Amino acid sequence: MAYNRQPQTVLAGNALKQNPAPNTLQPAGIIPVTLDADIATTSSLGVVQVGSGLSITGGGILSADSSSSSINVYLTNTNYIATADDYYIGAVNHNITVTLPLGTLGKVYIVKNQVNGNITVIGTSGQKLDTSNSKTLGTNDSIIVVFDGTRWNIIS
Repeated sequence: MAYNRQPQTVLAGNALKQNPAPNTLQPAGIIPVTLDADIATTSSLGVVQVGSGLSITGGGILSADSSSSSINVYLTNTNYIATADDYYIGAVNHNITVTLPLGTLGKVYIVKNQVNGNITVIGTSGQKLDTSNSKTLGTNDSIIVVFDGTRWNIIS
């Protein structure tokens, strides 16, 4: 049985060119691609976009900003609705409810019960935590949740 597949090619465009030029007679496989221009040099960065908390040095080295080494911590002793700026929410009183806001894709929260007794974590507008409407955290329990576009998924 023979398998014949045309090679995948990269079309020439801004900042990309294929070396050698695309050729449908080449066998399928790895095709070397070079850039027309440097992405980063010691004197300029060109067009590079990185996420929050990351930077690219003049030498082209990707690193975490030193200012992003800490997280936002909020301690509450009353019912609390999490904000977009929160990351860690610690409950310092029992019998309270922590409400997660409307989810944003990829948003992560850590919620911890730091006292004796129970606290409750719920979503906003019926957004579930896994498949439940709420999660009860006992003494010193915690959860990490991430929003997948539909619901809050409990990681641990």
